[in-house]
Amino acid sequence: GINSLGRVPLVHIQNTAIPMEYSGGSDVEPLIPVQDEINARLSDRAYRITMQSFKMYLGKGIENFTQMPVAPGRMWLTDNPDAEAIEFGGDGKTYSEDNHISEMREAMDKISGVTPIAAGALKGRIGHLTSAAALKVTMLALLAKIERKRTSYGMGIEQMCEMALDWLDRAGL
Repeated sequence: GINSLGRVPLVHIQNTAIPMEYSGGSDVEPLIPVQDEINARLSDRAYRITMQSFKMYLGKGIENFTQMPVAPGRMWLTDNPDAEAIEFGGDGKTYSEDNHISEMREAMDKISGVTPIAAGALKGRIGHLTSAAALKVTMLALLAKIERKRTSYGMGIEQMCEMALDWLDRAGL
């Protein structure tokens, strides 16, 4: 049918302004490769844990070790001074993997522009931040970015509502 609005029903909200570019920049796009890397490392970890999650026990010098299952609170009695119950298998700590995932998460925070305090990267007491004003100063850049987004998205929502109400008026509703 005929477009009673008389204009293309389009509201454009530019995410991050880039000179001479209509669409603007994306906050998320630079994070995609980092997120892919984190997902790959976490998938590797999940696979490794699945394959190595079962702990096994070797009972050396313990009578009837194979007849008594290993369980919490299970005790074995032996007179053999050289007897041992050796635990092996399971998921051991992999410091290089943990460090890599941690570094990728830090890179993600840096790329996103979120301050370390807001991202939760800084733990414990931060200097003498005892007031809301001190915390606000620390997070000023993030708050400014949020305010810019609130303004641009607010204008976009305002335009959408104006267009919808105009259409309803023209339809006689």
